[in-house]
Amino acid sequence: MRINDKDLNHYYASLSEIYKLEGINALLYWDQKTYMPPKAAQHRASQLALVDQLIHQRKTSPELQHKVQDLLQCEGLKPEDRINLQRTNYEITRNQKLSEEFVATRSRLQAECYSLWIEARPSSSFKSVAPHLEKLVELARQEADLTGYSEHPYDALLEVYEPFSRLSKIKPVLLELGGGLRQLIDQIPAKGQDLSSAKEEDYLAENQHQLNLAIASDLGFESDEGRLDVTAHPFASDMGPYDYRITTRYDETDFLSAVFSTLHETGHALYEMGLPKEYLGSACGRAISLGIHESQSRFWENCVGRSKPYARYLHRLLGRYLPEAAENFSEEQLYRAANKVQPSLIRVEADEVTYSLHVVIRMLLEEQLISGNLAVSELPDAWNDQYKNHLGLDVPADCDGVLQDVHWYTGSFGYFPTYAFGNIYGAMMHRKMRSDIPEMDSLIENGEFAQILSWLRERVHKFGTRFEAAELASRASGMPVSSQPFLDYLREKHLG
Repeated sequence: MRINDKDLNHYYASLSEIYKLEGINALLYWDQKTYMPPKAAQHRASQLALVDQLIHQRKTSPELQHKVQDLLQCEGLKPEDRINLQRTNYEITRNQKLSEEFVATRSRLQAECYSLWIEARPSSSFKSVAPHLEKLVELARQEADLTGYSEHPYDALLEVYEPFSRLSKIKPVLLELGGGLRQLIDQIPAKGQDLSSAKEEDYLAENQHQLNLAIASDLGFESDEGRLDVTAHPFASDMGPYDYRITTRYDETDFLSAVFSTLHETGHALYEMGLPKEYLGSACGRAISLGIHESQSRFWENCVGRSKPYARYLHRLLGRYLPEAAENFSEEQLYRAANKVQPSLIRVEADEVTYSLHVVIRMLLEEQLISGNLAVSELPDAWNDQYKNHLGLDVPADCDGVLQDVHWYTGSFGYFPTYAFGNIYGAMMHRKMRSDIPEMDSLIENGEFAQILSWLRERVHKFGTRFEAAELASRASGMPVSSQPFLDYLREKHLG
């Protein structure tokens, strides 16, 4: 049977409708985490539940399923059309295993738990949010049972963020990476620079905001396509074509905290901006995995942002937006502060050497939570034990421990391992890029990032989901997936 263009166009029109609803949903979530008044939380939860329910209805439509299956039998499909149809067919099958009631309940609980987390974190009140977290964990277990898995229930959740992955594949890689990092930490001499001694008024949030707008803009974040706002836990969000939102948070005693947060979230946004717009709403217009997504954010944050050339570029920007900081600290001091290696409690503020150990801890805890071997009530103590074992740290309060990340309190179980794979993939790409662009250091120092972004656009962004994550990383870097390039990068920087 030959392809019928009318049927294919109707299929893409159905995806376009779903994509628009997903954009509405993303906008509601973004507003919830940036500007929404606290008293609106309950109604917002019901709005999100309704939109999620509408999306689920369309994603599980028998009409869409029949159309997809008929089209897959046709001859003359372009490779991109076949990829899109195959992925849609998979998603229909998975989503049909979850009822509308389940999806609405999950969405409502996620929104409610997030609002409780916002209140609980500053006061370290884990007990106040624990009952809702217990419900989210139970729903995650139910989702795993409903959607199915062949090895471990965690696999069904990991699949949402890192398709084609299994715990049995990623756990050995991350544990091996963790072992290599702990050895490296022991070898790195204690050195670094503390920039937090200046007066608070030197780093006013409004001045930092202008600095971070400039940082994002220079990387390629177009102001007429996006926004930079403030939130409790930084994130990036895609509302639709030409509408990309990034967020950061400001510490008026430490301007570098927001700088690296902005670099990270801008990396996410640049990836979304570079995906093929002719396929937006379909698989080929989406990121293949969050591991690849994190490779982009971690590349810009660390491989670029923590380099010596970037310290020189940043020092010039400070002269324009934070002149007191430029006067107080040299380029070398900025570089040393950006690369201070010291085990710490907060993941998002961790140095690039210890960061992945934070991820290993979360993966191990998630595995136990989802398997039922760890109760939510036991989570704070288990968290504290892991930090003592892996990083040698005592956790003084839950705000610096189990309450520090938003992910579990929005039901995102299986997300954390993607950060470590982002480090691995990003280092692989960085090695190849330095070979392809010999003048890379000079470009960074001069704030000329277009050639670097173009390299990523051509080798990563434009492919959407055409290749699995590991294959895409290998194609971009010219090497098999391995943690070795990441460990080599760290050794060269910190021990070379």
